[in-house]
Amino acid sequence: MATYKVIGVGEHKKYFDENSYHSVINYIFSHATSIGGSTHSAETAADEMLYIANYFNKNSGKRLRHSMLSFSKEERVTPGIANNYALGIKEYYADEFQIVYAVHNNTDDVHIHFVMNQISFIDGHRYPLFRILPQDEATV
Repeated sequence: MATYKVIGVGEHKKYFDENSYHSVINYIFSHATSIGGSTHSAETAADEMLYIANYFNKNSGKRLRHSMLSFSKEERVTPGIANNYALGIKEYYADEFQIVYAVHNNTDDVHIHFVMNQISFIDGHRYPLFRILPQDEATV
């Protein structure tokens, strides 16, 4: 059964500094079998997210939403299938938020990391689900 988890929920000051964009994106891309996103390029994703936060003067508080969708071995999800799921999820958010993803198969289970800017590039509002909510950790 697939599991979705928002990383850093409940961790005080997790992802509050401007280096969060670079450190998390570099981490998820370093172990990836495939990457993608709504930014101009993977290489500039962190800088683009930081630019939007600064442009809207939203350079405090939680900077990003780091989440992970993982699949059990029994589901037989290949990295290619996981990439298709990632594309669909990216498209869901891409009209309003910058989001990148990386498919990993460096553990027993294929999984996808997502990093989404908490600040909308449309009007600068924060992503509304920044608190602990039931959908922040669920079995899908």
